[in-house]
Formats: sequence, structure tokens, C-alpha cells
Amino acid sequence: MSTNQSRTPHPRIGTRQPEPTRTGTRPPALLLDSGGVLILLDGEVLAHHGKRLGLRLDAVTAQHAVALAARDQDLEDEPASGPRPFTHHWAEHAGCSPDAAEALWRTVRHEVDDTVLWSVVNPEAVPFLDALPSRVQRYVVSNADGHAHAELARAGLLDRLDGVLDSCAVGIAKPDPRIFRMAAVALGRPMEQCRYVGDTLDGAPHLLPATVLYDPLGIYPDNSAGYVRIRKLSELLDTLD
Repeated sequence: MSTNQSRTPHPRIGTRQPEPTRTGTRPPALLLDSGGVLILLDGEVLAHHGKRLGLRLDAVTAQHAVALAARDQDLEDEPASGPRPFTHHWAEHAGCSPDAAEALWRTVRHEVDDTVLWSVVNPEAVPFLDALPSRVQRYVVSNADGHAHAELARAGLLDRLDGVLDSCAVGIAKPDPRIFRMAAVALGRPMEQCRYVGDTLDGAPHLLPATVLYDPLGIYPDNSAGYVRIRKLSELLDTLD
């Protein structure tokens, strides 16, 4: 998503009523990515524009190729010439040439708003948020284009959150640790009491608590030293006591 800056200096709070402070050990607060975790990419959009360019591309393949390309970028050893473009990784998994992939993504980025490309509500999102104990704070931290609040409201998720940080609105983008600290401050929590839940590693907070990697396709290796990997959001529920 876009990381353009705007003049809005402060995060906005969601509509979920805060839980009164209790004594004893508090469960960790969750700092959730939006795109790829709560809201998914619409593969139909890529397939539609691909067809216009003569590509035989189905929606599922297009969507999965995005996740696989992001995985490749996360895990590749950077060569001396620099990292390979995302579009080249995507082309390998979508079954097309790098030139065709670059033409497709150039068209999509020019003609399609992020709120249209990322518009499918993860079917796991509402059941997961509703199943979280009310005292578990949940805050979205998203590299977005200034429309994260509206996007989450349309998805029926905003009132299930304690707040949203849109990188465009605050002028700081992941993985800059300051955006995570802003969310922690808004929740009244130290960073060591927060967990970041994302679908890739490139936005994970450096030198901050371990990332929970949401990997529904099972495409990342197990790596208990670097991150905790889950296949379903519901797997988090048993870790929050």
C-alpha cells in the first residue's frame, strides 16, 4: 500500500469501548496489519487487467502469486546487483514473462485505487476479532494510502478495533519502529507487551518483539527464533492468556 504522507498528525481511535484496567497479568496487545491479514487482495482485479493485456490469468493464481512473490523478497539473499523486482518474482509464480508482469502492475497501479485492489474481507477476520477476549487490545498498524479507516469501516471491522494508524496520515511507515511505538503509546502499553501480526516480514518491527507471521498458504519456513508462524488467525486465541 501507499506510504504517501499527509498533514494529519495523530492516529484516530476506533469505536470499540475500552476495557477497564484489571489487576494481574494483562494479555499482550495485538498490533495488526490490515492488508493481507484483515483485508485481502482481490485477485479478480489482477485477472481482469491481465486479460486486457492478453494474459491467461485466473484470480486465485494472481492472488497466490502476490503472496509467493512477497515471500521470495522476504527470504532472498540480496545479490550484489540489488534485490530482484517484485514483478519478476510475481511473474515466475503467475506463469508469465517479467515484461508482461511489469506491464500489468504498471497498469494496475495507474488505474486501480488501493482500496479497490485490497477490498476482500478475510473470512477469518470477523470471527477472530469477535472471539478475542474483550480485554485484549487490538490496533491496526498499516502502510496505507490515507484511507485505512474508511476501508476498515466498509469491511465492518473498525468498530471491532481500538484504533488505526495509517502510515500516510502519520508520515511514518513500517518497519520504522516509531509507528509501532505510537500504537503502543495510544494503547498505554510498553512495546514488550505488544505483538505485531503481519503477513510478510518486510513490515515487521526491527529490534522489537517477535513478529507473528500469518501464513495461510504455508509458504514460509518454520523459524521459531525469528517469528511465530500461524496458518489461521484463530491460532492466536490460545496464546493470549
